[in-house]
Amino acid sequence: MKAIIVLFLLLSLSFGGAKVQEFVLENGVKLIVKETTGKGIVSGVVFIKSGTYGEEKKGTTALMSNLLIRGTKTYDAYSISAVFEDYGGGISASASDDYVEIDFSTKVEGLKEGLKVIKSILEEPLFREEDLERERNNILQALRSRKEKGYELAMDTLRRLTYRSSNYEYSPLGKEEDLKEIRREDLIKRWQEILKGQNVVVSLVGDFKTEEVLKLLKETFSQVPAGNYRVEPVDVPMKENLLEVVKRPGSQATVLCAFDAPAFRGKEYFAFKVLDAVLGDGMTSKLFKELREKKGYAYAVYSMYPTRLSSPRLIAYIGTSPEKRQSALKDLVEVVKNTDITPEDIELAKNKIVGDFLLAHQTRARQAWYLGFFEIMGFGWKMDEEYPERIKKVSFDDVIKVREKYLKKEHCVVVEP
Repeated sequence: MKAIIVLFLLLSLSFGGAKVQEFVLENGVKLIVKETTGKGIVSGVVFIKSGTYGEEKKGTTALMSNLLIRGTKTYDAYSISAVFEDYGGGISASASDDYVEIDFSTKVEGLKEGLKVIKSILEEPLFREEDLERERNNILQALRSRKEKGYELAMDTLRRLTYRSSNYEYSPLGKEEDLKEIRREDLIKRWQEILKGQNVVVSLVGDFKTEEVLKLLKETFSQVPAGNYRVEPVDVPMKENLLEVVKRPGSQATVLCAFDAPAFRGKEYFAFKVLDAVLGDGMTSKLFKELREKKGYAYAVYSMYPTRLSSPRLIAYIGTSPEKRQSALKDLVEVVKNTDITPEDIELAKNKIVGDFLLAHQTRARQAWYLGFFEIMGFGWKMDEEYPERIKKVSFDDVIKVREKYLKKEHCVVVEP
């Protein structure tokens, strides 16, 4: 039955001075459209909620995603790229822990043909055997290369330590033994599993009129199968302190520690974002001042708080000389848990977060990404407007409370010669 676009929500937002509209197709696909004015550029992202959840063979989704733009029944790999690159844009596809994304940019006059390519990718990818073998070998080489690099080896080890028995235990690239067993039918099966209307969010930002692109979007996405691929996160609680030491030849030691953190929904998420910035964002952060400037352990030191559907973690990093690794580990944990934080630190961190967020929206590609990301992760796309204000409202007491509540246990990995 011919899909009918249902107007779900229509709001005019002040963020960036542009109007954002949301529509839901009959099959469940959500369209988020933002009009801008400029030189005729348009960017879009197709998010498919899935990631590595439910993979039978680790790495299937990433391998499948790489092959999406390697050829369809209608377009070969060269033609897929040329449709976008001829207008100075491009197209890419990738898989993360929680979703698959297809990103594209073009000029407005190239959008119609570009969406024909997107439609072909969704409906008739080939997953050719020869492409499968080539991409499999590339990923296997990438996995082997990660073992030779201190940071990547430490991060992969930390995943297995702190995300044990969840889909985050391995990076989306997967594991070597599973990759070697993936067959073409596995990729076809995975694509059919995850490509369900209720799992798809499409965000489009550009110099167009919504009424003019709406028909094109309907034609492109109305044939996505209706339904829902169930994503069932498995939370891994941090019950005890853990430390794993990995030996690797080299001249530097790498230290990574994961700490418990709040889930991404709720007031605590924003307070913890501020805490993360206080601890490890830039040269004014506590980790930089204490571990580099005062202790002279290393130049590279920071923290991050990735937004994931489950098992939230704060991750702190320092690269140092082998002889300093033990004291660097001890002091890193001490700074994260106990260093003094002032109201001035909180205000500085909030200003940095808001500034970085606004600067990241300078391109249409990033505007489209953020709208789709907030929607696919469960915040709702309106968080793209609300995020700066939510950060500004975080108080000193909010930050101290989440620090005391969550930073109790740590899982650490040291890679050393």
